Parts: sequence; C-alpha cells; structure tokens
Amino acid sequence: MVISSNALAYIDVINRYLALLAAGDVPAIVALFSPQGVVHSPFLGVKPAGEFFELLKAATRRSELEDAEVFVSAAGSRRASVCFTYQWELADGSQVSFRCVDMFDFDAQGLVETMTIIYDTAPIRASVGDKYRRAETR
Repeated sequence: MVISSNALAYIDVINRYLALLAAGDVPAIVALFSPQGVVHSPFLGVKPAGEFFELLKAATRRSELEDAEVFVSAAGSRRASVCFTYQWELADGSQVSFRCVDMFDFDAQGLVETMTIIYDTAPIRASVGDKYRRAETR
C-alpha cells in the first residue's frame, strides 16, 4: 500500500469544499478546481465546474452535509473521495436527503481536475422530480 504524500492536502481541499458547498460559495468552490476542471453529475452529465455549481446554486435554497468521511487512495494516485449525507432543500421548497460519494481527481498542483458524483437518482427523481431542468433553462 502506497499512500500519496499529498493525502493531507487532498483531505484539506475536500474539507474546504464541503464547507463551501454548504455555504453556497460558488466562486470559492470553483477556485479549488483547475481551469479545465469538470464535474460528472448523474443528473447533468459532464459540465465545467463553474457551470455545474452555478446550476446547483440556482436549484438550491439550502443544503447541509452530514456524516462526512474522507478517503484517500491507498494506491498512491492523486485521488480522494468523500461520502456524506446531503440534506438538500431545493429552490421550490421541496426537500430530499440522500447518501452520496464525491470522487476527486487532482492535478499535480493539488487542484481538482475532475469530480465525479455518485448516488442513486431513482429515489430523488421519485420524490422531487428533475429540479435541475428548470435551472438549466433559465
């Protein structure tokens, strides 16, 4: 097992990301990403980080993140992930709670190149529908 020498830096970036996500601070979140940084989302597909987080903000009234656990690669790669419960109040007032994993791939400078979001969309779509659709067409 080889743990990356940057593991602590990755953990710090992810903890900052979680705090900024809960605060809805899009510019500060995007600053954690490389200029080419992208997000792979189950609902929105692949989007540039800035575009994705603007859409998320437009679809969100409030969010809380609970029970976060950060994991770093044991293979020495520039990858880390966080598993957490997302308490999401959407812009229209509907609420949903779900477990998800955000997987981060970092560049050589420690910026996020790719973030892949993993969660089961079926329960969310069943309870609140596709709330991004409206945000995307604004």
